[in-house]
Amino acid sequence: MDAQIKEDLTSSALRILADPVRLRLLRELPQEDAAEIPVGELAHRLGVSDTVVSQHLRVLSGAGLVGHRRGGRSAYYYVRTAALVALRQALASELPRMFEVEARLSRLSARNQLIGKVVEVRRGEVSTEIGIDIGGQTVTAIITTASADRMDLKVGDVAAAVFKAHDVIVQK
Repeated sequence: MDAQIKEDLTSSALRILADPVRLRLLRELPQEDAAEIPVGELAHRLGVSDTVVSQHLRVLSGAGLVGHRRGGRSAYYYVRTAALVALRQALASELPRMFEVEARLSRLSARNQLIGKVVEVRRGEVSTEIGIDIGGQTVTAIITTASADRMDLKVGDVAAAVFKAHDVIVQK
């Protein structure tokens, strides 16, 4: 696939996913075999009008991310899981720096992994303080300087704060 076409597809996908209502819809919609939520119920859950939900569902349907089935006069919407997986894979191949950390983190046993950007590295002789911005909040972890060196952590890197019990572990 030509680079320009890939960029256009990536751009379109990011525009579609950038809207907060559409993201919330994708979280609320069931899988196809459980498609029992009508537009009115979705609107109620999201605190928006039926018209707003319908407009966003039209965009998501047009992108192939959402499907629907008719039941009488109502339409019941659902997430097309395979399409979301394909979209995630396409974005991961086009935006590797953004997703490479997640691919490595999936091998950890810890469930509480918050991906963000390194905003501070305060090196000491034995330990190094790492600040990671996660959604506007900075999480700070203290790791050994040897670990920080091995990971080659720098301000601007994508990294994750991994919470396990009472410790915060940093992975790059």
